[in-house]
Amino acid sequence: MATTINYSHVVFGGKDSCIQTFQKALIAKGHKIADGATGYYGDQTRAAVAAFQRKQGWTGPAADGLPGPQTFAKLGLAHSPQHSGAGGSGRVSSPVPGYPVSFPYGVRRPWYKAGYHTGEDYAAPTGKQVVAVRDGTIEWSNGNGGSYGQWVGLRVGNGRTYVYCHLSSRSVSAGKKVRAGQEIGKVGSTGNATGPHLHFEDRPHGGGYGAVRKPTW
Repeated sequence: MATTINYSHVVFGGKDSCIQTFQKALIAKGHKIADGATGYYGDQTRAAVAAFQRKQGWTGPAADGLPGPQTFAKLGLAHSPQHSGAGGSGRVSSPVPGYPVSFPYGVRRPWYKAGYHTGEDYAAPTGKQVVAVRDGTIEWSNGNGGSYGQWVGLRVGNGRTYVYCHLSSRSVSAGKKVRAGQEIGKVGSTGNATGPHLHFEDRPHGGGYGAVRKPTW
């Protein structure tokens, strides 16, 4: 009988017991992870996953170190949406897995309506996955963001709303409950954007433009 995990919990930058089970399956197949099965999906695990995928004869995007249904199946892991992933942190390290901040919060420029950059930018190719940074509920998901283009608002238990802007596509609808690490859309350049990136805002009490703080989660 196959071991069951919740596939949606196994995301780059996440920490979860499902990731730990996934790591143990990789190690059992002979792919070393220097720090062992810690439950954290970082660069070591991504390298091991990519090596496993290449061993299957897969190339290109199919061997990028990020698992899909075929990778899980080859490791003998079945999907169970009821799996709670107990022991996870409920958080991820980046809203665009594998990509760091490319332009910081708070930079002052005269052309910004608020006088400063109201979020953090994550430059990444169009179509890269954008994920929920914490468990929460989708407050809005539409193409009516004006200069923000296609955008999504994520309301979480700490009272904040996290705003995802310039998306090329959206994977969720208003009212949907999501878990940290779950895809909510794809990187794009809709609205007022000079190139593909995610503009990410932290609105500590909800609110509109400028009611922000430096993003934390």
